[in-house]
Amino acid sequence: MITLERTTTQASKRAPKCSYAGVRVYSAALLAFGAALIHLAVAPEHLREWAPFGVFFLTIGSIQIVLAVELLARPTRRLALSLILINVGLLALWYTSRTVGLPIGPTPGQPEAVGLTDIVCATMEVLGTVPLMALAIRPPRRRQRRIWLVGLGSAPTAIVSTAMTALAIAATLNGMPEAANAAPAIPGQPTTSITTLVEAPGNEPVKHFTLVAAPTDINGQQEWALNGSVPGPELRVNQGDRVQVTLVNHLPESTTLHWHGVVLPNAEDGVAGVTQDAVAPGAEYTYEFVAREAGTFWYHSHQQTEEQLPRGLFGALVVLPPTGQVAQQHDYTLLFHGSEGLVSVNGQFDNLHLDAQPGETVRLRLINTVAPGMDGGPETPELVGAPLQVASLDGRDINGPAELGPTRIPLGMGQRADLVFTMPQSGSVQLMDSEIIGEVSSVQKFFQNGTQPHYPTVTIGSGDLPATDNAASAPLFDALHYGVPTLDEVASATPDQTVPVVLGEHAGIRDGVPQLVHTINGAASPDIQPITVTEGQIVRMHIVNTTAEYHPMHMHGHVLSVIAIDGQPVEGSPIHLDSVLVAPHQTVDVAFAANNPGVWMFHCHVLLHAGMGMTTSINYVGYSTPFEMGTRSGNMPE
Repeated sequence: MITLERTTTQASKRAPKCSYAGVRVYSAALLAFGAALIHLAVAPEHLREWAPFGVFFLTIGSIQIVLAVELLARPTRRLALSLILINVGLLALWYTSRTVGLPIGPTPGQPEAVGLTDIVCATMEVLGTVPLMALAIRPPRRRQRRIWLVGLGSAPTAIVSTAMTALAIAATLNGMPEAANAAPAIPGQPTTSITTLVEAPGNEPVKHFTLVAAPTDINGQQEWALNGSVPGPELRVNQGDRVQVTLVNHLPESTTLHWHGVVLPNAEDGVAGVTQDAVAPGAEYTYEFVAREAGTFWYHSHQQTEEQLPRGLFGALVVLPPTGQVAQQHDYTLLFHGSEGLVSVNGQFDNLHLDAQPGETVRLRLINTVAPGMDGGPETPELVGAPLQVASLDGRDINGPAELGPTRIPLGMGQRADLVFTMPQSGSVQLMDSEIIGEVSSVQKFFQNGTQPHYPTVTIGSGDLPATDNAASAPLFDALHYGVPTLDEVASATPDQTVPVVLGEHAGIRDGVPQLVHTINGAASPDIQPITVTEGQIVRMHIVNTTAEYHPMHMHGHVLSVIAIDGQPVEGSPIHLDSVLVAPHQTVDVAFAANNPGVWMFHCHVLLHAGMGMTTSINYVGYSTPFEMGTRSGNMPE
């Protein structure tokens, strides 16, 4: 008898344990646990937004963890149904909040934006409901199971659940910052607020304009227009005028106006979250500055720039000499606008015709506002039918410009060029445009869905059109050797400091979205270390492009003197720009005089690249800004 009992006990120890832990149970528990972790990860953000929301996410996450553990230990029909009801309720709540908005909270009745984190969590809840329904229909029985078979069957769910949870939590941790200040005041250190950096009173002639931003139907399309047109109205003033522009916002979103290329006081620069708060719907704001430089400039929204500029919030600003006249008999402004593969000129997609008679002189002010694709490729306008001079770049005159034959002139987004020519005695002149230097790649053809890009043309004068057979093979404009050399005091000065600017990119998650993060010196905005300068310094920048993309690097409030490109120095006229186009794997050396104190943006003007992080600031020692970027203020400059 003793022997029999001992034998029975030993046999029972060797027998497999009885368990409920089947594939359905593990799958449901893993997905519930992953959703719970996501809810707990987003709870702090919701606590800051509205405490009851944060408490709700903490509570629901904790309940899901308890039920997931209980499901593993003792799966029952009642437990499965409880988790199903929680998932269905959460999905219904999520759908309501993203479509019509919740009746409670900080913004009752206003739909929330759909984000990567909540999409992942909702997907996990949908997937988790499937095994839970199977458990509710047929609860598992306690029986012997081979652990390795259960593990093998549950492995796909474990991998998917872990990956989705990690992705959602990473998106939460790398979401849009609640608040970021480009140059905060430091306690105990003397500082001057940039709000004091306004245009001083004076007796200059005043030119006042009112620009009303509002949704407008243009050719059957809903655009965001200024004074009912896209582009917005051209503002023409004389050098020395005091310019006053009142922006009236009738849009459903806040907005601003930035004066691209204009050297003005910092407080008038129009950058949301850096130099001002964005102008709210129904509000208005007045900018005031003295037009100290003659040249071709433009203006555009600097709030949610990636979205608002392409929708129509931009226009030309032309500053004429003090007399109000240029030397040429015709003075035309041409704004190239649109996106990669579909470009218009002055809002017109067909050929634009301009008047000019034989023997008359013409100035064409070219402004590139086209939002390029990820490659950042420039527009390359080309004039055929008459010799031309490149009279200025970015609104600054070229010294002693020579006549050129057909030449393609690369213009990165935001850049400008003034072309001057004399009409031939017979026939017309044509300005052609293309977006891509070289052949269209197979990848670009794929994303164009087999459609051919639209290249705009402008015809000047009347009569026969010039031959354009060899236009695509025309040489690129060589700014380094163009014009007559003369002293450039900034470029030739010994710099007080030299700043490395390394442009890069890497795959990652930014603003809660997986993307190709674009960096300056290894970091993405708002985590890039600003470039700190002292008033009176000469600052040299060594820009290195490690990517295969073009980057038109735009500096606010200053003029850049080009020193060298790929180590080759400027041998012609000095080149003065506010946006320098840095080609793939190219190095560019520039310098500027730190003579305009404040906090100034420095960023790539390819809107995609800036939105993906390629934005920093030039901070003057002793100056700070009270404005902040982020979800708390609603100021989103890019």
